[in-house]
Amino acid sequence: MSDDFFDIGWEEMALLGSLAQELAEEDKERRKLEKEMEQESEIEESNCCCGECEPSEPCEPPDPPLEPPDEDPYP
Repeated sequence: MSDDFFDIGWEEMALLGSLAQELAEEDKERRKLEKEMEQESEIEESNCCCGECEPSEPCEPPDPPLEPPDEDPYP
């Protein structure tokens, strides 16, 4: 029986190794970006001042309600 079906030389092996390394580096970079995006979204959620979550820093208090003047400006 002949091994002609799996006739892979060193050039093909080098190309396959290079491709595997490139794919591994791209996957590593993708995971790094996903982790950074996840951390940024957690930070944004923790700084929320809309009342739905507990802020890590105190928010500015809302403006006091407008009170009518004591005297009528137009007699």
